[in-house]
Amino acid sequence: MENRVRNMAAAAVALTLGALLAANAGAAVCGDADGNGNVTVSDGVQVLRSAAGLSSACAAQPGSCDIDGSGTVTVSDGVNVLRKAAGLTVAENCPDQGDGAADLAQITDVLVPFLSLALREVPNVSIASTTAAHPAGTGDCEDGGSRTTSYAGFEATVTFAACRVSESGIGSFQFDGSIRATASLTGVSVDFALVVTDRTSSRAVEFAGALNGTPRLGGGFVIDGGPVAIRSGHGGAEIFRITCDHLTVDGDNRLLSGAITAEDTSDSFALATAEIVVEGGSSTATVHVVGDDASERDYRLDLATGELTPLG
Repeated sequence: MENRVRNMAAAAVALTLGALLAANAGAAVCGDADGNGNVTVSDGVQVLRSAAGLSSACAAQPGSCDIDGSGTVTVSDGVNVLRKAAGLTVAENCPDQGDGAADLAQITDVLVPFLSLALREVPNVSIASTTAAHPAGTGDCEDGGSRTTSYAGFEATVTFAACRVSESGIGSFQFDGSIRATASLTGVSVDFALVVTDRTSSRAVEFAGALNGTPRLGGGFVIDGGPVAIRSGHGGAEIFRITCDHLTVDGDNRLLSGAITAEDTSDSFALATAEIVVEGGSSTATVHVVGDDASERDYRLDLATGELTPLG
C-alpha cells in the first residue's frame, strides 16, 4: 500500500500543478512586449534586447516579458516568445498578468515538495501488518536531520526532526512534524501534521488534513477525501485546500481515472476552483477552471510534461 500511495502521489503532482494555471479574460498577454494585444516576432526581438541589457519595450511591461516567471528576463524568455509567435506551444508563467499565472508560482512552490517528496514518507501499515510487533526506528535524512517511525496498534507514525531532503529540479526542503497512517478493514487514513520549509526562500507552510485510501479489486488503489489544508507557517491561516475524488491507479501504478479539486479558501488567488479529470488511463487530463469572476476555461494537461493547452 505504501508504494501505491507514493506512486499515485507522483502521478498526481503533475495534475495539481497544471490545474492551477488558470486565466481571466481581458488580461495582459504573456509575451506581448509592446502591449498591442498580440504576440509577434517583434515582441521576441524586444525580449531578447531586454535580456541583453539594451533598451526595450519590456521596460514598460516587464511582467509580460518574463514568460517563464523566473523573476528575470532572459534569452530563454526571448526564444519562448518567438516560439509562441510561430504558433508553437510554450509553458507560460508570466507574473503580474492578473490571470492566475503569478498565483501558479506561489502554489507550485507549496505543492511540489508535498506531493513529490512528503507523500513518499507515508508509512506502510495494514491490518495484517499490525499483528506483529514493530520496533521504533530512527534514521538519518538525506541532507541532515532525522525521521523516526513508530507503531502503536493499527497506527504507524513517521516523525520528522529538521529532516532535510532535496531533489533535482525541485529544490531543497526541511520537514518537521508527522505523518500518521491508521489501518482499518476498509483501507487506510493518512493524517498530515507536517511543516515544510523551502530552504532557499525560508518560506514555511503546514499541511493539515487526511486522505483516505481503498484497495482496488484486481490490484491498485483508490484515493478519496480530504481536505488537506495548506496553511501559512505552523498553525497559520489556511491558504487553500485540496480534495480527491476516486483518483485511481492500477496494480502497475498507472494513473487510470479520477479527479482532484483545488479550492482557494482564502481568496488569495485569481482562482476559485480547478478540477482535474483523468479518464481511460490517458497520459493527458482535462482541466476545468473557474475564476473569481465566474469565468470558465478548459485545458488539456500533458501529465508527462505538465504543459497546458487551452481547449476551445
